[in-house]
Amino acid sequence: MAARREFSKETKRQALKRSGMLCEASGPMYGLKSGQRCNCTLALGVQFDHIISDSSGGEPTLDNCSAVCLPCHGWKTRNVDTPKAAKIKRQSDAHLGIKKSTNPLPGSRASGIRKRMNGTVERW
Repeated sequence: MAARREFSKETKRQALKRSGMLCEASGPMYGLKSGQRCNCTLALGVQFDHIISDSSGGEPTLDNCSAVCLPCHGWKTRNVDTPKAAKIKRQSDAHLGIKKSTNPLPGSRASGIRKRMNGTVERW
């Protein structure tokens, strides 16, 4: 697995200057209405978001960098980036023939084994 590519300090400085210290999150990707921008102040905290995630091939460039507030970044990570990365991994695994383990946990319903109250174990 390749290491995550972070933005350079210079890219972060330029993104912060471009933002005017206001959150650049905009549209449904950040949980906002289409065309709506967050615009909250970044004085309380800023995160530099890959607009196209690094795991999806996004480059660590200024064009792909967005200075966003913590709530907007968290929303996008939970609702867009993480599910998309999981889907890419599932598709890659399927393409490579990697399958989910079919060995059930001992004692689970799928194991077909039941432990009685008296301590005996039986198949069902």
